[in-house]
Amino acid sequence: MAPRSAPRSRAVAPGLLVLAALAASLVYLGSLGPAYSVKGAWQGQPSTLKDTVKGDFGSVMEGLEPKVSFPPIAYHREGVALSVEDGRLNADYTAKLDGDTMLQLRVNDEQEWRASLQGEDASLRVRGQGADLDSLSWEAAQSSSVEDVGDVKVEFNSDKEYNLTVVREMLARIAGAELDAKVRATNAGVTGRLGARRELPGGVEASYSVENPVGVYDLASSTHRGRLSADVAGGKAVLQVEGDSSSQAYEGSYARDVQGGRAGVRLSRKDGALGYNVSYARDFDGVLDGDAGVHIGIDEAGVYGKVTASREVGQGLGADYEASARFETGEERRLQLQHALKLSNKLGYAQLAHGSGEAPRLRVGYEFN
Repeated sequence: MAPRSAPRSRAVAPGLLVLAALAASLVYLGSLGPAYSVKGAWQGQPSTLKDTVKGDFGSVMEGLEPKVSFPPIAYHREGVALSVEDGRLNADYTAKLDGDTMLQLRVNDEQEWRASLQGEDASLRVRGQGADLDSLSWEAAQSSSVEDVGDVKVEFNSDKEYNLTVVREMLARIAGAELDAKVRATNAGVTGRLGARRELPGGVEASYSVENPVGVYDLASSTHRGRLSADVAGGKAVLQVEGDSSSQAYEGSYARDVQGGRAGVRLSRKDGALGYNVSYARDFDGVLDGDAGVHIGIDEAGVYGKVTASREVGQGLGADYEASARFETGEERRLQLQHALKLSNKLGYAQLAHGSGEAPRLRVGYEFN
């Protein structure tokens, strides 16, 4: 075995030296200014590492080969800029045409260009490829506030698509209820929304809205939404109803702070199915030596829980642990477990994860800049 292992070890050694030299040079460049970002990762079963003991580093080194992303480099002066981003050269020009209108132009080394005029209430964007007029596309928008009408915005483009939107935040006040409205016209038709909201005695807030689908003007097809919310016994209670003439959905929820955590209960009914969720979540930051949290609950599918913990081990090394479990109470009763331990510092990390019905997985990697 030794005669075969030695050449592999010698083949890997130069690669390790290159990685070390690269890391050292990047740390040095980092002290001078923006540097490269370098990262790599490998994932597999721990048994794979047995091959490295025999001198076979191939599968591990392939994943750990550095992937370098280059930093953007730019030069700016009096509205003109040259930059390199993602290996592409860009030239930019910016000018202020009047009090509130800006002109921006960008061209790259592949002759792709885009230009824009941006004003306080209007904009125009154009893009193309060189002098090819067939590749030309544009989009424009203008917005304004019209007295007794509302906020108006019109959008249209070179594909002859358009959107005309009118919003009136305060349409009227009737019997203590505030009405609002929104209308949007498109190539496919018109959609409208009418809403009402009011504060009732006892701090109860009520809201209702009705909205038709685009191009469908049958009231039976419109979506109705109603909501009641109130502060009850130190928590928040909410009741919501949504639907049209063919189907409805109902949901009620209540949540409040309990013993330093958050407890909640939710009941719902949609498409004839009943759903529920009772949960409690709490963070133990500052209570334990490190950060930790727990989340437990029960829903229509079963019982679940999750525990997280993290702390500094020392010498710049941090440890993170996460475990989750779910017991399904349906016809196929089964227990699912997942847990993972991760050790990391500013240069790299190692993570061991394991779950029910699967082999342990080891993931190692590094990332620095």
